[in-house]
Amino acid sequence: MKQYVLKTNKLTKSYNGAFALRDLSVAMEAGKIYGLIGQNGAGKSTLMRIAAGLAFPTGGHIELFGQSGERALQAERKRLGCMIEHPGLTPNLTAKEHLRFHRTVRGIPNVTLENELLELVGLGGTGKKKAKDFSLGMRQRLGIAIALLGDPELLILDEPTNGLDPVGVVEVRKLLIRLCEERQMTILISSHNLPELYQVATDYIIIHQGMLKQSLTHAELEENCKHHIRISCDQPEKLTNVLETQLGTVSYKVMADKTVKLYDYLDNKEQVARAMFNNGIIATNFSVEGDTLENYFISVIGGERHA
Repeated sequence: MKQYVLKTNKLTKSYNGAFALRDLSVAMEAGKIYGLIGQNGAGKSTLMRIAAGLAFPTGGHIELFGQSGERALQAERKRLGCMIEHPGLTPNLTAKEHLRFHRTVRGIPNVTLENELLELVGLGGTGKKKAKDFSLGMRQRLGIAIALLGDPELLILDEPTNGLDPVGVVEVRKLLIRLCEERQMTILISSHNLPELYQVATDYIIIHQGMLKQSLTHAELEENCKHHIRISCDQPEKLTNVLETQLGTVSYKVMADKTVKLYDYLDNKEQVARAMFNNGIIATNFSVEGDTLENYFISVIGGERHA
């Protein structure tokens, strides 16, 4: 039986009659990195805030580590670490003072944890520099360090690479992958940097206007985005036979609508077309397709005007 870290059923949240989330049902398994994808206003932060107990649903329900009900949820939230929207920092405190404050409030006795986390996120050399003098990237790193206090089992990060330079983005990516692999930490990340998300996520949740549009694994995404020749024809069964016996390939997939995705012969499309013609197979569609994550996201939510 699968162990779900976070699960929602028809989760709904409205503000003054406007829906931020509508009947959203998602399930997150332990030890995976979930990329939460959606436009501004799609409901990403609202989902994160409800999971963290910073907002409450107006319909449906949520489970954390298999538990539901407000009292149980509050207990389970001790197993979470969060940075949502932006880190809430005190201008005149240093990075280490921030960690000490949050560690003390949460009753975590490990003093050495402060330096360990600062080194982990690349802030070990900030010394007496105050948060008011931090760059946006430094603030993001400190927010991640605070979220990691208590060694959470579920880490929720809203735009964690915002403001980071390219080196910082790579460092955060490696950190998140290491946390997932070495500590089996489940991570939920929202980001507008889709190419970066593609390099870190194991699974994706695509939401639009508060509703789930698609949930898929990285392997499924790669399959959907993989370049191929899409062929629609009057005799798909005969086409697959021609592909195997005359063109010598089994690198194809028959879709539910009977179209065929051919992953071979991308550089020799004429040979495929000639084989179809010679065998009396009439093509109604013959096109090379395959998307980037950005294009795929746009196609899922419904067109270029949403980009």
